[in-house]
Amino acid sequence: MLIWTEKFATGSPVIDGQHRQLIHHLNQFEGLLLETNPTAENLAAIIRFLDFVEDYADSHFRYEEQCMESYRCPVHGKNLQAHQHFKDLFTRFKARVRKEGFRIEMLAELNQTLKTWIQDHILRVDLELKPCLARSGQ
Repeated sequence: MLIWTEKFATGSPVIDGQHRQLIHHLNQFEGLLLETNPTAENLAAIIRFLDFVEDYADSHFRYEEQCMESYRCPVHGKNLQAHQHFKDLFTRFKARVRKEGFRIEMLAELNQTLKTWIQDHILRVDLELKPCLARSGQ
C-alpha cells in the first residue's frame, strides 16, 4: 500500500489532487489482488483500474507537462522522458495481457512496478516543480 504524505506535495493543488486520486485507485487495485478467488466483479474492477491508469496518464501527464513548461521547470525534459517511459511500460503490459491473458503474478508485478514508478517519479521529478511554483508566487 502506498500512503500519501506531504513529502509528495508539489505545491500544485491540482497535481497533488491528481496524485492522491492515483494512489487511492492503486491501493484499491492492490486490495483486489489479495482476493484468492476473484469474482467477475473483481475482474471488472481490475479492467476499470487499467482503463483508469491509461486515461489518467494521458490527462495528468498532459497537465503536468504544461505546468512544468509554463513555470520553466528545469526538469521539464526529464519529466517528458519519464512520462514516455511510463506509457511505453503500460503499452508493453497491455500487449502481454493480450498475449497471455490476466494472471495474478502479472498483475502483482504491475502493481509493484506502478507503486515504485509513481513514488520515484513524484519524489525525483515532480517535486522539482515546487520551487518553480514558489518563485512565481503560487
